[in-house]
Amino acid sequence: MVATSELVEALWESEDVPATARKILHNAIWGLRTILAENTGPGNHPAPELVTKAPGYMLRVDPDDVDLLVFRRWVAAGRAELAAGAPEEASRRLRKGLDLWGGPLLADLAESGITWPELDAARRDRLDVLEDLFEAELECGRHHSILGELTMMAEAEPWRERARGQLMLALYRCGRQADALNVYERVRSSLVENLGLEPGHGLRTLQHAILTHDPALAADASTPPREALAPALARRPPVEQPAGAPLVVPRQGGTAVTERIPVSALLVGLRMDSLDEVSPGEIETALHTVEDVITRFGGTVVAAIGSLTLALFGVDGPGDDDPERAVRAALALRERFSVDAQTALRAAVTTGRALVRLSPAVEAGRPSAVGTLLDDGRAMLGRVPDGDVWMSGAARLATAASVAAKSADDSSDAWQVLGLLGDETAFRTDREHELGVLNGLLDWARHSSVPHLVTVLGAPGVGKSHLLAEFERSIAVQSPAPVRVLTARATGEGEPLSVAGVILARYCGVLAEDAVEVARAKLAAAVWRLPMAKARRAQTYRRLLPLLPAGGAPVDPADRVEVLNVWAELLTAAAALEPVVVVVDDAHRAADAVLDRLESLSDGAGTAPLLAVATARPELLDRRPGWGGGKHRASTLTLLPPRTDGSAVSAAARPQAPWRGRSIAV
Repeated sequence: MVATSELVEALWESEDVPATARKILHNAIWGLRTILAENTGPGNHPAPELVTKAPGYMLRVDPDDVDLLVFRRWVAAGRAELAAGAPEEASRRLRKGLDLWGGPLLADLAESGITWPELDAARRDRLDVLEDLFEAELECGRHHSILGELTMMAEAEPWRERARGQLMLALYRCGRQADALNVYERVRSSLVENLGLEPGHGLRTLQHAILTHDPALAADASTPPREALAPALARRPPVEQPAGAPLVVPRQGGTAVTERIPVSALLVGLRMDSLDEVSPGEIETALHTVEDVITRFGGTVVAAIGSLTLALFGVDGPGDDDPERAVRAALALRERFSVDAQTALRAAVTTGRALVRLSPAVEAGRPSAVGTLLDDGRAMLGRVPDGDVWMSGAARLATAASVAAKSADDSSDAWQVLGLLGDETAFRTDREHELGVLNGLLDWARHSSVPHLVTVLGAPGVGKSHLLAEFERSIAVQSPAPVRVLTARATGEGEPLSVAGVILARYCGVLAEDAVEVARAKLAAAVWRLPMAKARRAQTYRRLLPLLPAGGAPVDPADRVEVLNVWAELLTAAAALEPVVVVVDDAHRAADAVLDRLESLSDGAGTAPLLAVATARPELLDRRPGWGGGKHRASTLTLLPPRTDGSAVSAAARPQAPWRGRSIAV
């Protein structure tokens, strides 16, 4: 029974309750009764009844019509089969129950901002059942088929140790022992860093079994894993997310202090040619050089394993410049090893809180640290190309005023360090004349507030993409005012408008991993900042949704021209706020619709400081002989191979070379 007064409170704020509230409620109840009477339940079950029971109302429903009750019956049956040693039947029944979930419980009814304990309890029940299902599937030997589901759940619920243990077992059975052990290290780091707790006995037992290749872990082991690994896979209450102040672990035995403090981590990887032939002395010298440079910038080397070095900045007391000093150390190391053709360096910088164990002054030992930022740094370092320095999003925010960077990829919040702002001495290029042309066109577009299209033509391997990278770096390092650089590469595969979609995603800050709701929110925020009428913003948002990577269905072929027109309108409006450079690499592979709109971008952008740069092979002119021809705001820059003396030359530097559109002497 729900009292009438409770219903009134749920429908109206206390100060807004109308005088006729009870009459309005009575009329609504009468309407609901009429609707319920006209609809019988599934399988000719009795229709639900909304009955009056003082001092309010009660809803009578057949239990078979309530999904949650049906779910619990299927779960009880599945768990009984699992306990009886029938995993196949248990899996079937548990999936029957889980199939009743079409999304968050009562997502269409539960008001935002209201916490219902019943919903939280049901959600936890569902997670428990998922773990039961995974256990049944593992007993059936279907570790490959559930690996994806297990990974998703483990990432979404990082402190459910039972699910983590199941993921470790599935990975081990798939032949991925290193990944299984990495799962353990991540959950241990998270628990220690946030709660000061070690993983439970079951998870530690499983880790030891993986390290020793315990035969009981095999999918075809004679001893069922449910019995052999009961402690490891047993249900353990999940650790709740902590709230409150950072954890400080007290002094242990008077020998050390462990604190969770803000630090910046620098991870450095060295790759030496013919590592097997390199003498131990050479490796030792290289590692000493790394440590000396890090120490010079105020860092503390925590560990050096093989060719990898981990250093922390802020161990002796956090400072606002810790992230910048870590980046400067990485750039100095890159400069130091750039002269050594036998050694390649890569580095990653992350910023956050880590649990650091500090040895007292009387001990000479190095500090030790654990934390998710170290795991994130190690994962990032694995993706960094030789010669590059990357940093996390947090480090990027902390160094935005002093470090030039660009997005490193579309799938994560990683940033490639381009250099220190205003540091012209660190800038080198073998295409100085061509770079001067591009920078001159940008200056002209910016100061004259006019758009321009420049095409960089050249054969494969002549250095078009390298020139683009140097151009982008020169903008980031030397530009006196902010410039938005939006880069995409045409592949000739997939969605024809993918180039436009990548540029839109970069402008809005949308990542490939973003959920649909997150991507849409970022697009809405970007559109609502533009100098447009409110109604036009709404139309722009709706039209551009299909271009997003997570937008859903691809753009209808009949709508491509209109979508690209709106896309160009957004870029023009964005250029009214700050100069915009749109770069399309390998434009000869782009769809005709994209090329049409790119070519006309300089004509239709009004007075916005917008520079469009397209790199292409000569076959672009075979495909479109009139590309850029006769346009007042279009130029072509042809790159020729380097001369035998090592210097580069371009057609733009030769007076007799033909230029389409505007010519610029170099």
